[in-house]
Amino acid sequence: MKYTVITGASSGIGKETAIYFASKGHNIIIVARRKELLNNLKKEIENKYKVKVLIYIYDLTNINNVLKFYQKIKDYQLEILINNAGFGDRNDPWDSDLHKIKMMIDLNITSLTYLSILFIKDHINKDSQIINISSTAGYKIWKGGVIYSATKFYVSVFSEGTAKLLKNKKAKLKMKVLAPSSTKTEFVERSIIKSKVNPKLLKESEIKRKDYQKEPKLVAKYIYELYKSDKNIGIVDATKNILYLEDQYFDDL
Repeated sequence: MKYTVITGASSGIGKETAIYFASKGHNIIIVARRKELLNNLKKEIENKYKVKVLIYIYDLTNINNVLKFYQKIKDYQLEILINNAGFGDRNDPWDSDLHKIKMMIDLNITSLTYLSILFIKDHINKDSQIINISSTAGYKIWKGGVIYSATKFYVSVFSEGTAKLLKNKKAKLKMKVLAPSSTKTEFVERSIIKSKVNPKLLKESEIKRKDYQKEPKLVAKYIYELYKSDKNIGIVDATKNILYLEDQYFDDL
């Protein structure tokens, strides 16, 4: 029995991705911090799509939990790993709360890197995929959240570079990266926790963002389209409901 693994699946893009892949017949392994939300999602998916859903409750900002989680799932037949878990911070770097920044880096970068490497070691010669969720802020610096943007630049570079190395080695495993633009999730609420940005400027900014925010269901569809494609990169247009599929940008590896 094959499984698709999705991190950060209790809400937003992760939740909708679990539902979308289940609708296509995939058995699902989901992990997040909020047990009740995962239990509700499991019931919803299993009742509607008749696939198997396994849930794990871990805070992946803790690297020990990342290792424990992988040890729990590694003996299943894992077909796809979707590293979706992550959050942002809306601050100038010097105004940022250091504890929050550490947690963001641990989740957006360290957790994603560890899970990717562990998965590659076990699946490099298997028909499988890793899809890492970056952001359009991982290709163009977001001045409203420079440190967040830097974490997503890491995700983009790590994913594209590793994808090219795997291709050069003729590995069966493929690594891909999806960069969504602004999406209607809990991202905004979490990013402004401990924010020192002028509340009036925050409100004006979010009003503008709502004009072109994507529904998470649409992003989930784009993740599936990237999975089915022979491309390694999916860029979601910031103002249009369009997904652009690309090859690697790094040709000098």
